[in-house]
Amino acid sequence: MKHLANIIICAGLLLGAASCKKFDSLQNNPNKPTVSPPALLLTGVLIDLKENPWDQAQRENQFWVSNFDYYASQGYNWSSTSMRYGALRNIQKMEEEANRLGGDENKPYLIIAKFLKAWCYLDMTMKFGDIPMSESMQSGADNFTPKYDAQKDVFRQILQLLEASGSEMKAFLDAAKRNKISGDFMFDGDLDKWHKLINSTRLRVLINLSKHADDADLQVKTKFAAIVASAANFPVMESNADNYQVVFNGNIQDNRYPLGPYNRGFDRGRNNMGATYLDSLTAYRDPRTFEIAEPVDTAKTNNVPGYATRFTSYKGGRTGDVLSDLSSQNANGYLSYGNERRYWQTGSGEPCIQLGFPETCFNIAEAIHRGWAPGNAEDWYKKGIKASFAFYTLNEQVFNDWYAATPKAQYKGNNAEGLKQILLQKYLAFFMNSGRQAYYQYRRTGIPQFDIGPANANGARIPKRWLYPQREYQTNNDQVKAAIQRQFGGTDDINSEMWLIK
Repeated sequence: MKHLANIIICAGLLLGAASCKKFDSLQNNPNKPTVSPPALLLTGVLIDLKENPWDQAQRENQFWVSNFDYYASQGYNWSSTSMRYGALRNIQKMEEEANRLGGDENKPYLIIAKFLKAWCYLDMTMKFGDIPMSESMQSGADNFTPKYDAQKDVFRQILQLLEASGSEMKAFLDAAKRNKISGDFMFDGDLDKWHKLINSTRLRVLINLSKHADDADLQVKTKFAAIVASAANFPVMESNADNYQVVFNGNIQDNRYPLGPYNRGFDRGRNNMGATYLDSLTAYRDPRTFEIAEPVDTAKTNNVPGYATRFTSYKGGRTGDVLSDLSSQNANGYLSYGNERRYWQTGSGEPCIQLGFPETCFNIAEAIHRGWAPGNAEDWYKKGIKASFAFYTLNEQVFNDWYAATPKAQYKGNNAEGLKQILLQKYLAFFMNSGRQAYYQYRRTGIPQFDIGPANANGARIPKRWLYPQREYQTNNDQVKAAIQRQFGGTDDINSEMWLIK
């Protein structure tokens, strides 16, 4: 009996061991990959980070307005928005896989990872202010409550990432081993274009630091001047062919233009062009008007001679008007729609620029105007407008004729009016692209003047930032509250000014 008991005990131990082994093996799902090619991860990150046209951000930029209150509003009573941790995790994984595989063919993914991290942290700090950066993405080291870095330190780290990415990309390209990668649908793998994007992004970051241009720690002017002075070391975008943009394909369900014939009945009649944008175009008698907007219905029905090419036939809706008034104005034919041919005829629409050559030109023009770098501000100002015209297939002769005939558009020189011209033209070139860059420019400079009216649900104010996500309070409460106390006296308020714009 004792012998039998020993056998049973031993059998039990063996079964227990076997069951433990089986349990451990079940932790690995054979249908779930644990590794992924860097190229595939890059594709996913680029999809996650792309900005679309005709979304709520573009209403906040005052490019268009809703006249149908069920679907949208423009009251500026927003609250929180999301961080970029999901994309950052995938970028981190891309780095891990590129390091695991090794070789020159995977080195560009490590270089681009630095850029993409800077892009993510820039997006976050522009929205919130202070954010976790130096201690973020450290869950592998059991740090689940990263500190919030002061916004100045965030910008310093962003610039360091971009500088490292640019110098490493230059060294890689100079070695002449390869200039193409896989998984990149933005530039079709062209590393020379990535190099230009990295440096053009540095210009975007530096120009957004204009209120801290004299900060000795940041060296904004010195860094900007160095980029402009050396195209060999710091190439930037040279034409619209270098634009970092999403190209839509109407034949692919997941990559169709947001408008297009399939959405025409749903959204065309419920939205109008915004007055802040369209009325600025018509005030300058700008030929882009006819490419972007439709004449008001009253001009058509009244058969006004030559109505399609009369600037008086185009009218935008005021962002500050209440939706019932906008709806009435639209029903009576007083407001312009977006251009039928351009935006609703095909599923491919037009590319959505994320960062483009026109912006780069205007950033350089602004920096020269401010005295940060030598050069001719008017030349870059005109290049920027020409590039925007070209995006709408308006050639250089059209630009030359318009510029010569429009004294109001001609650069007024190194004075307040000249700066306003540069900033207004950059705003116009941002139409339906570059995410919230138009709003960020308004927040930084006040140009153009945004419309504030009775529809504003934020006490007749345009907000200055977004609230931190509720998830931060749930998972990192002490750190987020410390950041709010440091920046805003303890109140997480959309109208509080972050360091960047003080």
